[in-house]
Amino acid sequence: MGYNRSVTTINTIEDLARILREQPTWADALRSLLLTEELRDLPARFDRFVEAQQQFNEAQLQFNEEQREANRLAYLRLNSLEGRVGNLEGREYERTSRTKAIARSQIVLGLEAPYVALNQDGVVDPRLNRAVTLALRDGTITREDFADLYEADLILSSNDNRHAVFEVSMTADDEDIVRAKTRAGILANVSGGEVTPVVITARLNELRKAQAADAEVTTFVVPYP
Repeated sequence: MGYNRSVTTINTIEDLARILREQPTWADALRSLLLTEELRDLPARFDRFVEAQQQFNEAQLQFNEEQREANRLAYLRLNSLEGRVGNLEGREYERTSRTKAIARSQIVLGLEAPYVALNQDGVVDPRLNRAVTLALRDGTITREDFADLYEADLILSSNDNRHAVFEVSMTADDEDIVRAKTRAGILANVSGGEVTPVVITARLNELRKAQAADAEVTTFVVPYP
């Protein structure tokens, strides 16, 4: 009995490509012959590289987010610390300025034997309280005026019904000038006397100096420290 054997003839590269498509096992065998183990493993190695790169990217994103949060917290802590230091310096400057304000109010403003009618340490002279109570009762001032007046940094008065309302700021701005002027007007309505608005500051540029002069607000420059 005879057998018919099919004969595969390869004449061109196209013949080889066709046979490899038709016979996958041939393609695997040929790949094993032509490629080293490292080259055959290259696709799997590439997949592992892509997965590792993705994990690295995710870890980097997480690190960046944590770093941004750490920077934000550090910035907030620094601002808080600077704020506390600034507040301490401000309070120390205000205390220092009060003593000098009394002397300057005598020399510059001509107040005779001035006394502290109000400060932000809780000192309120009974004479000021009585005058404010009467002004509220008579409608001379409003409760908003009353609250605003008692926010003044310092009020000095003398027995001849002359007064000075002080705003204290290490770096004076236009709001300090406006507050001093407004609160002096309130006290003038309360007392019926002469009231001078004053801004005490460690630094006063020419613009603020001109603004204060235009508003008829006296300025005392008290350097710090």
